[in-house]
Amino acid sequence: MKSIDKSPENNSEMNKILNYASDKFMREGFYKSSMDSLAAELQVSKKTIYKYFSSKDELVEAIASGFMRNTSEKIESVIMLKDDSLSKALRLFEILRMATTKLSDSWVKDIRIHQPGLWKKIDEFRTKRAYSALSNIIHQGQAEGMIIDKPAELIIHLFVSSLRSIVNPDFLYYQKMNYKDAIQHTFEILFNGILTPSGKKVFKKSFNKVMK
Repeated sequence: MKSIDKSPENNSEMNKILNYASDKFMREGFYKSSMDSLAAELQVSKKTIYKYFSSKDELVEAIASGFMRNTSEKIESVIMLKDDSLSKALRLFEILRMATTKLSDSWVKDIRIHQPGLWKKIDEFRTKRAYSALSNIIHQGQAEGMIIDKPAELIIHLFVSSLRSIVNPDFLYYQKMNYKDAIQHTFEILFNGILTPSGKKVFKKSFNKVMK
């Protein structure tokens, strides 16, 4: 990535481009959009965009990196909380649900098809962050008697594998389901399967409040 002037004025200009392109690309995908059309919609010259991003691919990567960084910071803040495990789990669910509402099928498909290297990076990121967050929650939940006494590593692996497989355009297309609903159903099914009777009572009450 090219060196970018870090002065406040230029940061504002760069952020304007990033924010607009992020909203547009995540909603519509990026493959059919050109830098010319993006410049026209932003009412800036194409040269202005190229001052910060040498290509559309670089702009897409900057958007994805920013999204991953923002999500990672939110997940880390949940892990650091002093709350009980189920409160953490519900906060994590909210983060995942809000994050997935920003992602369209077109955005994910375009990355998988046209930027496979970036898709691999995203897949590695979500696997690592999901494993870290769920490891914290599962171990804490077992210590609190909220989660069943089964191998923690197996539970974590099942969760991570399930979350990775459903955030997949092919799966969602054939199941006629969106990302938000897929995350919700997966989270609810998996947690109900690993909770103790007392954990289920607490989770059901709290989860219903979140869903209102």
